[in-house]
Amino acid sequence: MIKNILIGCLVAFGVLLILLAIGGFLFYRYLLSPRLKMPPGLKTPAVLTGSQFMSKSLFIEDSRLGDVTDIARGEFDQKAGPEIGVVGSRGALFVDEFGNILSSVLFGADAEHVDIVDVEGDGICEFMNRGCWSYDASLIDHKGNVIWTYGGSSGVDDMAAGDLDGDGVLEFVVGFNGAGGVHLLSNTGVKKWNQSDGNVWHVEVVDTDGDGLSEIVHSNAGGQITVRDKRGNIISQVDPAAYFSDFSLCRWPTHKDRDFALLAEDDKIWLFDFNGKVVAQFDAPHCGTLGHARGTPVRFKSDEPPYLAVVVEFSNWERSILYVYDASGNLIYQEIIAEACPSIAALALHSPTEETLLVGGEEKVWQYEATSSNADNGG
Repeated sequence: MIKNILIGCLVAFGVLLILLAIGGFLFYRYLLSPRLKMPPGLKTPAVLTGSQFMSKSLFIEDSRLGDVTDIARGEFDQKAGPEIGVVGSRGALFVDEFGNILSSVLFGADAEHVDIVDVEGDGICEFMNRGCWSYDASLIDHKGNVIWTYGGSSGVDDMAAGDLDGDGVLEFVVGFNGAGGVHLLSNTGVKKWNQSDGNVWHVEVVDTDGDGLSEIVHSNAGGQITVRDKRGNIISQVDPAAYFSDFSLCRWPTHKDRDFALLAEDDKIWLFDFNGKVVAQFDAPHCGTLGHARGTPVRFKSDEPPYLAVVVEFSNWERSILYVYDASGNLIYQEIIAEACPSIAALALHSPTEETLLVGGEEKVWQYEATSSNADNGG
């Protein structure tokens, strides 16, 4: 009897030590570190590498946008033909390839990170507010009105959308801070199920195995890549080579290839498959551990393979770093940007075979194009 009690006490003590270690790490990473001084490498905005490689100009600037969190091309309303949707924390603008405004939407309430979505697949877009600690997640209609909100006492970390049951209508997956776990919502915001987990920093819905069906992928307090099926059951849970927290999805090496998980950690950009295998790794000076990376292939020249462009956002210090890598993984462009830039896209604006890189910042979108000298020199 005494032996069993001692064993139980030792097990409980071991679990407590593990929880304290994880808690201390998370306290440092997400509460204490943001209060530290800005790293020296982020202080001075400048092009550090490849100043002759790209030209930079303003694509659009409008205070109605807020922080630009999504840039996409598609048919977003009943008008004929595609347009470019530029979505921010305050509203959205629909523009042509030159940045001329075609229409606009103002949101009825401030949001955090907003993505453009089409819930019913009817060609009329809605807007998904992914939420954060200070904002509940929400769905916003085409006119900017909030359809529903969803939150909880532990606070929303993130929300993603996808068609998990194959009926052509999106469901929504919400990841919570603390012990709130993972919740699945219908398109009307009604909870279908919830599963336990701790500090679900980021969540996505993606086809992880190429079978044409989507799964749920999220991070957690343990830094694990967790894959769940449509019922929330864990398919796999692995510890990748870097702490897995604020990731994003990125097709690589071209737009036609599969999605991977993109992460900035330990002064490197990582691409993981959803089994935790390192698919690619790129040197990323000054990116540290506290940035949120988003990336895209970009074909600057029709006769060259695509480059990989990655923007790492540091919302704590209102800074970002833009990296561009060639097909061999060499860093050929690096810029410290004096604002938080939470979105990136590569779109064929003026040529069907060559793309412009668009980076969304504070009330504006920057555009980057390969310089003529780069073209003359073959890249």
